[in-house]
Amino acid sequence: MIRPCSDTDFESIHAIINDGAEAYRGVIPADRWHDPYMSQDELRHEIENGVRFWGCQDGGELLGVMGIQDVQDVTLIRHAYVRTTNRSQGIGGKLLAELRTLTARPVLIGTWAAATWAVRFYEKHGFRLVTPEEKNRLLKKYWSIPERQVETSVVLGDEHWFRYRQPLVHHCDESPPIDCPFGHVQRIVTGGAGGVANVHVVRITKGTPHLHTGYDEVYYVLAGTGTITLGQDTHPLRPGSVAVIPAGVLHSLEAEPGQQLEFVIFGTPPMSIDDERARPVKPEG
Repeated sequence: MIRPCSDTDFESIHAIINDGAEAYRGVIPADRWHDPYMSQDELRHEIENGVRFWGCQDGGELLGVMGIQDVQDVTLIRHAYVRTTNRSQGIGGKLLAELRTLTARPVLIGTWAAATWAVRFYEKHGFRLVTPEEKNRLLKKYWSIPERQVETSVVLGDEHWFRYRQPLVHHCDESPPIDCPFGHVQRIVTGGAGGVANVHVVRITKGTPHLHTGYDEVYYVLAGTGTITLGQDTHPLRPGSVAVIPAGVLHSLEAEPGQQLEFVIFGTPPMSIDDERARPVKPEG
């Protein structure tokens, strides 16, 4: 049975990680090996930083664990281990398949370059190695690991990741307008399709106060005049104005009477507009 782990599984998770990591002894660089491989404090730190563990259980005993962590615009698979006595039973594959159903984001996996069996495992399940240059960039962007570990690791991505990183050209006149309360929006690039930013063109007379919990926006005004309120401060808008709106900042706007504001929104990190981090949150009361 595949199930999410709870606080009561902490000791079992710790034991499985250190048992499974014995496969690295004498394989990874000696200066990267620790005994134990992961301390309890390190495991607590990982959990506190958002790694959610799932386990494969049989007869009341956890046989393997795998972590999942959302970081910025991607999902990471972390700390995948199976008890030594239960290897080659398909446990890792079952865990990986379950965890991939939990995210709509591109998935990345980091592992030791010397752990060739781990690389083959992920390749068997549809992941591909990124280039060494891309690997260095990704490990520094999405992981918090020492430089030496960056040097001695590899990164694999799923097909979503490789599609996500492809350049593209979309056209405004091929994006149908979607009605909203005070006008309409055209979602030219959205859902993380471009791998850089969401790009929306908006034409409205008014935007009610709201914020985004984990989504930064930049507005570039194409036409019309009006005002935008950021927090407690109100600023004039005219063609060529740029408004930078970090996540968590309450904002609203309004066109001058008889006008409509037309502007481009660049949203980062790129994600589905239904993602809870991007979904507009109205102030209480």
